[in-house]
Amino acid sequence: MSIPAITILSVLLLISGVAAAGDSDSRIEFEVLLDSRPVGTHRFDIQRAADGTQQVSSVAAFDVKFLGLVVYRYRHQARERWARGCLAQMDSSTDDNGRRLQVARVMHDGCVSSYAYWDPQRLLGQRELLNPQTGALDPVQIEPQGEEVLVIRGASVRANRYRLRSERFVIDLWYSKAGEWLQLDSTTDSKRQLRYRLATQAR
Repeated sequence: MSIPAITILSVLLLISGVAAAGDSDSRIEFEVLLDSRPVGTHRFDIQRAADGTQQVSSVAAFDVKFLGLVVYRYRHQARERWARGCLAQMDSSTDDNGRRLQVARVMHDGCVSSYAYWDPQRLLGQRELLNPQTGALDPVQIEPQGEEVLVIRGASVRANRYRLRSERFVIDLWYSKAGEWLQLDSTTDSKRQLRYRLATQAR
């Protein structure tokens, strides 16, 4: 997820995994904050086909400003196809402040998972996750951190917190008791806080 002196590209790409799975179509939108300042949004759409497969897409747009000028621009689009609980295909394109990245992967063997924050049942317990930036499998550890109370859209919500560790990053995730993805926090290489907070109202 890189800005001059602010490395957030790798974090953002890992967050580009895709919000509550459920049995019907759904949309979820996060407001993205860097050090408590809004920098953009990240929207996720989940569609279930008649054959039971799921199409999960995400669109992210961030602009980091300094003295009123945009010093970093980030655009990302990703699409995942899931079949029988396993990732079948992933395509993503990213404009990282002018640097373009693309991944196209079709899975042929085994049951692979991406950074699928949208469905904790598919994420928790995984030891490897497909990286949307490199197309490689990242070794990870995911550990429960206990229960907390979050304020979501003005209401108190009991949430389970988990911590995901990769070789480079630590990412904290919160889920409601029903398995809905509520929030994400991480720290960039330059020790700045990146947070995903549910938008006041999904669009």
